[in-house]
Amino acid sequence: MPAIARFSKKELIELIETTEAAGNDTTELRSLLAEFEQEEPLKNPAKQINDEDYIAELRSQSYIEHGTDLECMVCHDKFNQLISGTCEVCFRKWALSTKKVD
Repeated sequence: MPAIARFSKKELIELIETTEAAGNDTTELRSLLAEFEQEEPLKNPAKQINDEDYIAELRSQSYIEHGTDLECMVCHDKFNQLISGTCEVCFRKWALSTKKVD
């Protein structure tokens, strides 16, 4: 079975440049790059979601705890509501850190 390697567009371009610098043929690599560039605009343009909608989607999938003097497990401040054990600020920071940037 042939080996499978996954490259980002940037890595593929770097591989092409390195291969050419070594004086080797890059025909196959350039055809892969052309395929990649043809498919790129098709990459779920409808799935591009703004930050607020992304956070709202994650919040809707999270456990919301209500009470008094609830402690955020990240910043340890006290709040009346926690989202998956974190305050709003810490939850937002975490959520945005998980968002993929295309």
